[in-house]
Parts: sequence; C-alpha cells; structure tokens
Amino acid sequence: MRKVFRDVCNYAADLAGINSALYELGGLIIMHDASGCNSTYATHDEPRWTQMPSLIYISALEEYDAILGNDDKLIENVVEAAKETQPNFICLFGSPIALVMGTDFKGIAHVVEQETGIPTFGFKTSGMYSYIRGASQAYEMLAKHFVQPQVRPKRSQIRINLLGMTPLDLGYSGNKEAIDSWAHDHNFSIVANWSMGTSLEQIQQSALADVNVVVSSCALAAANVLKERFGIPYVVGVPVGKCAQLLAENIILSAHDQQDRELYKVGPNASHIVLIGEPVMAQSMRLALNDEVQIICPTEIGWQLQPGDLHSQEEEEIRNKLNAADMVIADPIYRRLMNKDIPFIDCPHWACSGRLFKDQMPVLIGDGFETMIRPLSF
Repeated sequence: MRKVFRDVCNYAADLAGINSALYELGGLIIMHDASGCNSTYATHDEPRWTQMPSLIYISALEEYDAILGNDDKLIENVVEAAKETQPNFICLFGSPIALVMGTDFKGIAHVVEQETGIPTFGFKTSGMYSYIRGASQAYEMLAKHFVQPQVRPKRSQIRINLLGMTPLDLGYSGNKEAIDSWAHDHNFSIVANWSMGTSLEQIQQSALADVNVVVSSCALAAANVLKERFGIPYVVGVPVGKCAQLLAENIILSAHDQQDRELYKVGPNASHIVLIGEPVMAQSMRLALNDEVQIICPTEIGWQLQPGDLHSQEEEEIRNKLNAADMVIADPIYRRLMNKDIPFIDCPHWACSGRLFKDQMPVLIGDGFETMIRPLSF
C-alpha cells in the first residue's frame, strides 16, 4: 500500500505515451478498452485533441468480450476502419483489462496486416506504467520500421533530429517553437521533429541527420536503434537556460567525432533544492541552475540518474524529501505534499497534472527558464 497515491496523481499511462508519440503521423491507433476510457487521454493528456484531428480510437470492449475474448470482433472492426481511413500504419495495444485477458496484440497485428496490406504493430501495454514506457515503444518502432537509408550530401550546416518531443514533457505552450528558434540561431537544420509538427515522410528521412538530439528519456531506445542502423551519434539534453549553449557545443562536437554525449552535472548532489521531473529535462534544469539539486524521478528511468538522486513512486518518501528541502521545483500538484512553508517554484508538467495548469505551462527553453526561476534568489 505504500505506493498508493492519496494527495498527488499518477503520471500519464503507457497508452497515452504511444498516442502522444504517434498523434500527428497519420496512423490508425486502436486502444483495446471499454468505451469511454479514451476520454481520459483526450481531455487530460492530449492538448492537441481539439486543434487537430488524429485517428485514435477505442475498441469499445464489452463485458462479454472481456469474458470470452472475441478477438475476431476486434480484427473485423480494425480492418473495416482501415479500409475507410487508409492510414499510414496501424497500432494496437490495450488496457489492464486486455492484459488480464491475455490479448495477443502482436498476433492480432499480424492478422490485420495480412488482411489490409498496411504495416501493423502490436505493443505491450498495461496502463500500469507511465508514458515513458509507451512512447519508448512507439519511437523504437518508428526507428526500426520507417526510417529509410539516405545518402547524406555534404553540407556546412549540421542536420539534427529532435527525438522525444511530445506535449507530455514539453507542454503545448511554446517550447517546441522555442527549440526550433534555438536550432536556427545555432545554424542547425532540423530534419525531423519526433513528433510535433512533423509528418511521417519527414521521419522516414531521419537518416539524413548528422546528430540526434534526445530531449526526453522516452526516445533513448530510438536513438540507439538509429545509431546501430545508420551510425548517427546522439546527444542527450534540453536547451534549458544556460544549457542551451553547452548543448549546441556538444552537438557540434558529436557531428565531427561521431561520439555520443550526455548533458548532466557530474558529482554528488545535495538536497538544497529538490526538483521533480522526467530525467532528461530535470538533469538539464539542474545543470542550468548550477546549484545543489536533488532530482526525484517518479516515472520509469529511461536515462541514468546521478548519485544522491531518488527514483521513487512512494508518496510518503517523496513527501519527506520535499519537506526537508530548502526549495522545491515541481508540478504544482506536489504542493499538496508540503507540510512546511518552503519556497516552491511551479513548473507544470503535462504528463503529471494534465490540463489543470495548462495556462501556467512555462517556456523552459533558453531565457524562458531564467524567467521562471527569477522570483526566487539562488
């Protein structure tokens, strides 16, 4: 019972991670679950839902289907929908109900692909893990099956892919545009943005890039696949505050020596400041702060933490750490765990609190980060 959340909430589930990573790419995305469950994703985890269409559907799993299985019904419905929509690809995955039923999504995907001729993929999800695990599977699938070999013409301008760009980590408040501007200011050419404002055709051309920039831990598996397939080195980090220049320098170095690089602060971390978040963003923020910062990561760890950091999904453990700190930077929902009057900087994370604080979503790139932390003196 120690992992039960009473005052804060779970992060967006693995199903939402797949949806978010593939939202704009023209695929038919089917969640095998009861009717109505899609509303959790649509209303809380996806800010693009009311602004752009996407072929994301629920299978409307019924009680008898759950008891008896009835995979034929699911296959028939998916094939019919595919014939109507002609998607670029089809993805199938399920909720805890489908997990308990033992639904073989890879087997079903094979049957659907044979009947439609459309590339079809089955993912292993349960709704019990965070968006990191779901998005990681989706990005790895794109890297393995859709990115095509390219002849890289020599150019003076360094070409990059931005991997792991979804609203779940970066919100929908200007961070994508700010990263685009940062890349332009440093004379980087963006081949593909995985996956905001990018088509599947652009992702297919990702092998043109000289360096992959991993801005979220959910894209590390894809970065490794692209390195293995095409020899593209990757740099991990987000251009937050003072890190913007360092990240650019790492990209230039990696483009020349083909070595992978990671942006993080080396050494023991004291808990003067406690920072809660996804590992890549949190470590970039710590480096930008240049202070004694302890990171707490409540999601799966897709990227290494440093000595002194904490990976925990136990609310009481997190509560104790927050109340022992001198300062906290976290999603506002973590204020519910504070027993003391400790300085607290609100940093809403869409994957944590969804739309609750959408009007407060900060632009963290470049000077935006300095603006966010300005109210408090370091």
